[in-house]
Amino acid sequence: MRAVIDTNVLISALFWGGRPREVIDLAVSGRFQAITSAELLLELEDVLTGAFDLPQDRAGLILRDVLSYAEVVTPVDDSQQVFRKLPPEAAALRDPDDLKVIATALAARADHIVTGDADLLSLSPIQDIRILTPAQFLEAFGL
Repeated sequence: MRAVIDTNVLISALFWGGRPREVIDLAVSGRFQAITSAELLLELEDVLTGAFDLPQDRAGLILRDVLSYAEVVTPVDDSQQVFRKLPPEAAALRDPDDLKVIATALAARADHIVTGDADLLSLSPIQDIRILTPAQFLEAFGL
């Protein structure tokens, strides 16, 4: 099983634990292949050093940790290609950063996107990619 873990899930796992932390623990233990991209890693770094005011070296350690269990893929560059694969209701995505998550999942041929983002959740499925909350994803594992 291959899943893109959205930045909001990674942040929740780091700072608050709970179900998001359980998802990360499954990835670390190799129970599924976590997927990311350079764009999503940059977003994570920006959130860590910006909104959470972590020093650059601490953010770097967190990124290195993510890279220890996640496969990095390169999404298509053309956002129009991504838009063509979306359902019609996705035309009005409020957050253009959501396209990075979708493009990563499409490039990785992921089975799932794990997110807490209501806008992304409302698009499920995109092609054959199910978009799930951490709790829903863990349910798929019988947890």
